[in-house]
Amino acid sequence: MDNPLTVLASPAWRGVEGDMWRASSPTGSVILKHYHPDTAFYVDVAASMRAAAMAGDAGIGPSVTGMWASHGIIAFEELAPPWRSGGLQDVVNAHTRTAVIEAKKAFQSLTPIGKPVSIFDEIDTFVSMVRESSVATHRDLGVFVSFFADARHKIASAGQDRVPCHRDGNTANYMVGGDTSVRLIDFDLAGDCDPFEDIGCHLVEFFENDLDARAGFEEWHGSFDEGLFQRAMLYGLADDLRWGLIGALMGAKSARSHLEFSKYAAWRFLRLEARLKSSDANDRIRVAA
Repeated sequence: MDNPLTVLASPAWRGVEGDMWRASSPTGSVILKHYHPDTAFYVDVAASMRAAAMAGDAGIGPSVTGMWASHGIIAFEELAPPWRSGGLQDVVNAHTRTAVIEAKKAFQSLTPIGKPVSIFDEIDTFVSMVRESSVATHRDLGVFVSFFADARHKIASAGQDRVPCHRDGNTANYMVGGDTSVRLIDFDLAGDCDPFEDIGCHLVEFFENDLDARAGFEEWHGSFDEGLFQRAMLYGLADDLRWGLIGALMGAKSARSHLEFSKYAAWRFLRLEARLKSSDANDRIRVAA
C-alpha cells in the first residue's frame, strides 16, 4: 500500500515556549502553561494570554480559566481524549484543513488584540541581535535580508489590513477532536497584522510545493488570485527566516542546551535557501499584490 504522506527528515519546534502541567481535583482538571524566560525576546506573554482568552471566549480555543502574566502562567480547560495534538499527518485530511482555516478566519474576525506587529520588524530586530552577538546563522543572511526588504516595500506599497492573527502555521499548534473539529492553541506570536501572514504561514507548513500551495490558497481564500497568493507566500518565506533567527538565538543564548535549537534553525534556513535560490524567487515580489 502506497504511503500518501511525504516523509520529511526535519526537526520540530514543539512545546518549547513553556512547561505544561496538568492540575487535577475531584471536580476536574486544568492545563497550566509556564513560559520560559529565555523566550522573552520573541514572546509577548501578556499579548499571548489576551489572544488565548479571546479565542477561548469565541469557542475557537480552549477556555482560559486563569492568567498570571507577571509570573508567565496561564491555565486552560483540559481537552481530554479524543482530543489530540495536531501533526503533519493532518495536512492530508481535507476536513481538518478546512477546520483549521475556519478557526483562524474566525480568530481574524475578533476585536484587535492590542499588539500591532509586523514580521518584517521582527526580522529586523532578530538580525540586529544575531549580528550584535556574532551568532552563527547562514552564509546568505545578507541576501535573505535584502530580499525581504524588497518584499516588505512591495507589500507596503499595495496596502494592507490589520486583524488579529495566530501567526504560526505549526501543525502542533492546534488540537483535533474526534470529529476533526479544531481548537487553536499556543498564541505565542499572536498579534494584529496583515491577514495574509496567517495564510502564508499556513501554506508553507501544510504544502511542500507551489502547485499544492496554490490549491491550499484557494481553500482559504475561496478563489485564486496570483498576486495575493504571492503576497501570502512572501510572508510564508519570511516565516522561515523568522524562525531560523529565533532558533539561532535560542541555540546561542538559552541555558536549555539539551534542546537542539540550532538544528531547527538550520532546517528553516535550508528550506528558505532552496526557495530563494529558485529562478522565480524575485518574480514573487514582482507579482505580489
